[in-house]
Amino acid sequence: MAYRRGRNSPAKGHDTAMTHGAHGTLAFGSMELRLLNVLQWRTAHVVSTTAPEADCSQDLFRIDTCQRRVAVLLGQQNLDAALQLFPADGALEHFQGTDAYAFLLRFCCGLESKLVAETEIFGQIKQGWRDFSGLASPLAKQLSPWMQHLFQDAKEIRAHYLGGLGSASYGSQVRRLLAEQLGSGPTLLVGAGQLAQAVAPWLTGSELWLWNRTAMRARELALELAKRSPERPVRALEEGAAAELAAWRSAHQVVVCVPPDALADQARVAAWRERQQRGGRVIHLGVGAEGAAPWNELPEFVSLGALFDMLQAHSEVRRRQLERARAGCLEKALLRSLGANSSHPHSWEDLAAFNAV
Repeated sequence: MAYRRGRNSPAKGHDTAMTHGAHGTLAFGSMELRLLNVLQWRTAHVVSTTAPEADCSQDLFRIDTCQRRVAVLLGQQNLDAALQLFPADGALEHFQGTDAYAFLLRFCCGLESKLVAETEIFGQIKQGWRDFSGLASPLAKQLSPWMQHLFQDAKEIRAHYLGGLGSASYGSQVRRLLAEQLGSGPTLLVGAGQLAQAVAPWLTGSELWLWNRTAMRARELALELAKRSPERPVRALEEGAAAELAAWRSAHQVVVCVPPDALADQARVAAWRERQQRGGRVIHLGVGAEGAAPWNELPEFVSLGALFDMLQAHSEVRRRQLERARAGCLEKALLRSLGANSSHPHSWEDLAAFNAV
């Protein structure tokens, strides 16, 4: 099986630098940093992937998510055994020493996830660690101080770099635009295709009405949303123009995820204007930057083009924020290597000297 070194992994034959312990050994607690190894295999549906099982459940801490398999272990012998837990037809990433800790920190912070900076992975790793700690194996005892510092550092990274980051997606931007409106009245989502399915989970905070020209598609989307959040009020409307236009007259905000239709759109705009309640917004994800008649007549109208411009601006800010977070993870790993309880900044001269070892 071939595997490659992860980002920033030390060159072969060079150990990552560590802090000198009381007896001159480079260690963190009872475990030397250079012995820390992490293997990562990325793919879809890891939990359903079969692989030969090695008798080493006590010798490695294994984490399976829907997108990856990660193994945390010590030493070359256990590294060779751990390779048996991964399919032989894929390339692995291997991290060692400080780079292993930096990877685990990015992993905990959601910086390795497809939905970057998501928070659910942190809970998954903590639960996995609780389960592994229950085995009371020698590895669990050796890793324990590292894991406690890892969780502490992850919380600091999220608080310092990722607070208020949000997600860069159409759904997140729609929710951002409707933030002050959600809760003021029902939200009507027109359409049940791929775009509507991506946006719907973000439209929380008020009752969600789903309309599609095929009512069955709307009901399927409603059932999917109910599986995710059973307590969430979602109602699939009957098909037909009459049911849709009645919803336009009562909804407080509308998100349209279908292509423009000159005749239908005229009726939709007229129904929106017949509302007794004022305020709200109409976001049309089928209309480009130039807009389209009759939608441009509505002052509360937002087109896909305008939303895309906002998303681009938000994405650039988000990109810089994520870059700082990843750099913060590496800096944390370096500081931890300089001292077991290094939560305070060292000088940049110290870090430069460390990095040159």
